[in-house]
Amino acid sequence: MDALQGYFDARARAWLHTSMDQTARTGRFAGLDRLVHLAKQKKLTYEKLGKRLARVHTQVRVEKLEESRDRSTADVWATERICYTYYEGGVPCVECCQIRHEMRWARTPEGWELVRGRESAMGRELPGVRATTEAHVLPRFPRDPDWRSGLYDRVRAARYADAWWDGTNPRFPRFSDDCTNFVSQCLYAGGLPMWGEPDRAAGWWFQFGQSPVWSYSWSTAHALYLALTTAFGARVVSDPAELRVGDVIFYDWNGEGTYHHSTIVTDFDAMGEPLVNAHTIDSYHRPWLYTDSPAWTPRTAYAWVHLPDRVVLHRS
Repeated sequence: MDALQGYFDARARAWLHTSMDQTARTGRFAGLDRLVHLAKQKKLTYEKLGKRLARVHTQVRVEKLEESRDRSTADVWATERICYTYYEGGVPCVECCQIRHEMRWARTPEGWELVRGRESAMGRELPGVRATTEAHVLPRFPRDPDWRSGLYDRVRAARYADAWWDGTNPRFPRFSDDCTNFVSQCLYAGGLPMWGEPDRAAGWWFQFGQSPVWSYSWSTAHALYLALTTAFGARVVSDPAELRVGDVIFYDWNGEGTYHHSTIVTDFDAMGEPLVNAHTIDSYHRPWLYTDSPAWTPRTAYAWVHLPDRVVLHRS
């Protein structure tokens, strides 16, 4: 536990100071060099958006720890919550993310050493560590939305995103790549109607039950992009400032025309730039640019998708 605390303390210092201390440079904590690169990208993102990073606070929960019989190695599954306090125009603001870790530690004469590690921040969920579902402050929205009004309730969609950004609603499965499943849940909470069942290649739907089934558009970013911009009448705008709370941003990491990631707009910063919530790298009020993501490349292309306030289905 002392080794784990030292490791996560070193990560917190790297996020804030974008450098490694002497302990990290000795190689005891593997992987911090990559973290330093991401920390520098985080600071550059903030600077580009006129923000000043002031403090990084981390909380770590050890989900599971298994030690080998000879006590020479230990496997650890842990969840790390990171909150960044930054100033924008003199006003303090907070962004949070949650990363799941799967680690192998080995005992050496100098102490425990991290020899292998994987993170959900690599772009995929880790099956060994599941998000918790307790300690949420906001309502769970247990009842299904009422579509009779035909209105898209943006506030309700954003509140759902804030309630479940760091957890898993037990009504839904958690996927290995959970970003679009999460965004679809938010859109459903806001009142978008399901349609097309049971054809998985058509429509946008989720079938509840002991063995749930869903359309490709429910869980795949590019398919959801196509569903929103055709059946739901959403339009791609030319500037993120045209978005509103409850709208969706899609990310094409390679700039090749296929969207790999999706987020939902939950707030705006003082400069009018969207802040988003997301899953896989569980994120709360994150700057939409995502230049601090391991998946981001200089070729990344975005689609800023604005949903109409009153949705009329255009089924093919």
